[in-house]
Amino acid sequence: MRPFAIALRLSVVMSIVALIPASAVLARSWSYHYHPEPIEPTAVATSAVIAAGPATTEQFAEAKLVKLAIVTDLAIYAQDQNPRPGAYDDHMAYVVSRLSRFDSMSSPDAFKVFASLSDYYLGAPGEKLYSCLALRKGKPLQPYLEEYFHGANAECQNDLGQSFTKPSAALDGYAICRSPSQQRERLRGLIADIDIGASCGDSDFTNLIRSVHK
Repeated sequence: MRPFAIALRLSVVMSIVALIPASAVLARSWSYHYHPEPIEPTAVATSAVIAAGPATTEQFAEAKLVKLAIVTDLAIYAQDQNPRPGAYDDHMAYVVSRLSRFDSMSSPDAFKVFASLSDYYLGAPGEKLYSCLALRKGKPLQPYLEEYFHGANAECQNDLGQSFTKPSAALDGYAICRSPSQQRERLRGLIADIDIGASCGDSDFTNLIRSVHK
């Protein structure tokens, strides 16, 4: 394994230790090789849920951990010059599985973490699920998307490096890190869809997850 991949995995482990208390069950559930069954859809978040929902701190920690897992997996895969047969499907199933965890999160801090993922290309299945989740969150999420729409967000490039702004053959010819114009266009579309009341129902959400677990 190359030094870059090793460093990324170590950074994830260190972040896990810093974010949450030690727990054998939790550590196992977030390990790189653990592939849980797709989760069931949850109700779309409302303002009341955001205001009164319990475990806000836990949601924030989980959101950051989920994001780390997704970004690390994408970065390692994008740098693989000789992916094994079926590697793309496996990685997309992993990304979609982790990304689906955001459906149950309704805290403002978790929304902010979710919105920050707009700076990353998540693979074709991940992009579809991200759009679906954004619509399921709806208006409560919109201010966080607009924050990144109006303000520059170079997090991906700053964290991963300039090389990740270049197209990757492993990721459909896209770069993991979006250019500012690409991110704005992505956010513009999501915000417009939320404004017109577009939706992604439970069956749509479930089918997107199951499509990568065939």
